[in-house]
Amino acid sequence: GNGLSDGEDSDGSADDGLGPRPTLKSRSTDDIHGRLSDLEKIAVYMTQKTRTTKKAKKQLEVELDKNSTHVAQLELEKGMLGAKVEAAEKQILDLQTAKRRCEDELEDAQRKHKSRVAEMHDEQLLLKKVAAELREELDETSVRLQTKKDECTRLEATVSKQASDQVELESSCRGLRAKVEQLEDVVNEREIRIAELEEDVASRSHTIDELEAKLRKEETMRRNLHNTIQELKGNIRVFCRVRPLLGEEKDAALPITFPSCEDSNQIELTQTSENALGRATAKTFPFKFDRVFSTDSTQEAVFEEVSQLIQSALDGYPVCIFAYGQTGSGKTHTMQGPDAISASEMDAHGLGIIPRAVKQIYENTSKLAERGWEYTLDGQFLEIYNETIQDLLAPATRGKPAKLDIYQDSEGHTRVKNVTTVSVDSAERVHWLLARAADNRTVAATNCNERSSRSHSVFTLYLQGKNSLTGESSSGVLNLIDLAGSERL
Repeated sequence: GNGLSDGEDSDGSADDGLGPRPTLKSRSTDDIHGRLSDLEKIAVYMTQKTRTTKKAKKQLEVELDKNSTHVAQLELEKGMLGAKVEAAEKQILDLQTAKRRCEDELEDAQRKHKSRVAEMHDEQLLLKKVAAELREELDETSVRLQTKKDECTRLEATVSKQASDQVELESSCRGLRAKVEQLEDVVNEREIRIAELEEDVASRSHTIDELEAKLRKEETMRRNLHNTIQELKGNIRVFCRVRPLLGEEKDAALPITFPSCEDSNQIELTQTSENALGRATAKTFPFKFDRVFSTDSTQEAVFEEVSQLIQSALDGYPVCIFAYGQTGSGKTHTMQGPDAISASEMDAHGLGIIPRAVKQIYENTSKLAERGWEYTLDGQFLEIYNETIQDLLAPATRGKPAKLDIYQDSEGHTRVKNVTTVSVDSAERVHWLLARAADNRTVAATNCNERSSRSHSVFTLYLQGKNSLTGESSSGVLNLIDLAGSERL
């Protein structure tokens, strides 16, 4: 009485747009209208289903035609896939071969793994042993840890005390930080100032280099002009110095007058004589020199007049200064200084031309060193007595001294062979040379002076200079000669 079963059209779905198939409801046999209504619904549904099926059939027929074409394409693809299958089978064979090789490698790896497992087992046993030792060490460490904890307790008390100290230190640090910040500001300002100064120094260094180059050029010009001036003054000059009266001489009148003149270069000698009638007559003899030094002239004034010649020797020219006069007229005093006073006791005002000349040379060489000049000074001291040359600086020897011969070197300078040459490395060294020469010099008593020199003394100073900056060089000679008393000439 239910008609179609529920599974009769079980493939119906919502895709046909009809919805689910109506079902027969359980009704009583007396409910004919209800059962009829259900059947009508099923009939309507089946009618719609039939129309939908026919429509689907037509669509399936169209699709069948399409699928026939598709099947032909698939057959073609099947042939292509067959070729691919053959290639795949060949690849499978290769893969099987690789598989067998991998299985062999796997077996080898398994053997190695078993060996490694055995080794690891042994290592595990060893590690267990080490672990047991570590446990024992851990126990000991625990004991030490407890000791350290006790110590930490004591340290905590100390730290608590130090914490209060730290608060004080932090307060002090804050003060110091503020001070450091102030100092950093000062340092920054000074660094800026230093940078400015360094820039200024670099600029001035460049200016200094330019000035030094200009100074070296002007130094060469000064040398030339200085030599020109000396030549204009005269390559040969004669000065006259009158010493003051000594001892009994003071009772007599000085027969010399110094007429006032701008150049101080004149002196007059008065000679008194008696004529036939017994009358005294005075006759005046005027003499002119390049410069006259009166009795009150100082050693400094005399040296100042010849100091320009000393500079010429330093510039590379040969210079010679003679002291000529009678015994006792003050030649040695003018050239060296007082005889009776040692070099250590000598007043600077009493120094003669020789020590003053060496002092001036050393002062000038020190200044010229800043311009690249380096000088070496060598000194000789000779005596000519009775036409015999004696080396006043020669060391004392028991044998016969070497013969001293005069010759001229390649530069035209007159030199003496076998003479002692001493390096004059300081101005004080000259005092030693003078003292040693004085001990060796021949002296004899005369009517004019109890200790009068009767020989010529020649002090020679060789000056060799070289400028490392310009390549210039100079070779000068300074001869300072104290002649014997003129009454013997």
